[in-house]
Amino acid sequence: MMITPPSNGKKAENRLASASASYVDPRDLGPNSPVRDLARAYLQELRDKGRSETTIPRYERFLVEFLDFIERDGAQPRAKDIDIRILKAYGSHLTRRRLLAGRDIGRRPISAASKNMHLIALRGLLKFGVLLDLPVPGPEKVELAKAADPSPDARHLDQEKLDRLMESFDTASDDGLRNRALLEFLAATGCRVSELVALDREKIELDPHAVNPKDGVRIADEVTVFGKGSRYRRVFLRMRAREWLERYLRGRKDKDPALFITSRKKAGDSYRMSVKMAQTIVAEAAKRAGLAESVSPHWLRHAAITAWATQMNVPAAQRLAGHRNVATTSRYLGSTDAELKELYKKRFG
Repeated sequence: MMITPPSNGKKAENRLASASASYVDPRDLGPNSPVRDLARAYLQELRDKGRSETTIPRYERFLVEFLDFIERDGAQPRAKDIDIRILKAYGSHLTRRRLLAGRDIGRRPISAASKNMHLIALRGLLKFGVLLDLPVPGPEKVELAKAADPSPDARHLDQEKLDRLMESFDTASDDGLRNRALLEFLAATGCRVSELVALDREKIELDPHAVNPKDGVRIADEVTVFGKGSRYRRVFLRMRAREWLERYLRGRKDKDPALFITSRKKAGDSYRMSVKMAQTIVAEAAKRAGLAESVSPHWLRHAAITAWATQMNVPAAQRLAGHRNVATTSRYLGSTDAELKELYKKRFG
């Protein structure tokens, strides 16, 4: 579940990695340097190493929460002030911290997995401090919470539910046509939503002078996406997804390079769809389809990877999903409780 930082009227002040944030020279950092400067330098380091523009803001949010915690009551802690007691207190704070967004806002604590995301960012900050020979605890001093394994039914969409999602759109409207094409693309390619919204239409539209494909659909059947870990990979489109994309693009009269656009202009005079908008489209489709689950774009990715792993093989699914570790892909091989029950009944009655 997404967690947003608390709104305390200091949003602009707390920005660490914005274009307007002053540059921090690592050579100027010492034991008496403010922790906030250390955090700015660390985020600079992430950007210099080529970390994605979706990763850096996430790390920034987590570090801002840590800074808010240690800067309470006007405190201005220095690098030398970070000790084991502060790390333990912050971990305890996260355990008790309530959700700040979503349907359960304020009603329950954040999950162990969400807590660990905060602590991993803190580990990265301490590792950076150690590399600079600053007197901070080593990253191994930050103990992660034990996160429960995900339920086998979590994020599971069978074919019947996928079909209901797809059929929930009024494709007689421009928005409905666009949204159907968007879901068909996600279901076919298993792309992350950030990869989807970053795509340009030229990546999939055939050149006007290109020879007509045998099936007559002038949409490429493969596309290269730039994904997590700054890695490129190739994904493939089945016929149905290509047909819906062609219908959507045929109706566009604009020259915006983005594959999926909205009516709202963004920075740089682009109408490119945001991640938040894509998430909203999927969630609203699930409601119209009468699904009890709070479906997100990642559910469609999960469904695609599950199909690849079970109908092809795990190595193929790993390459298509863009997973660095095969163990990540192997998790998708587990059947759900419903499927396990059906198999049991068939065998044992």
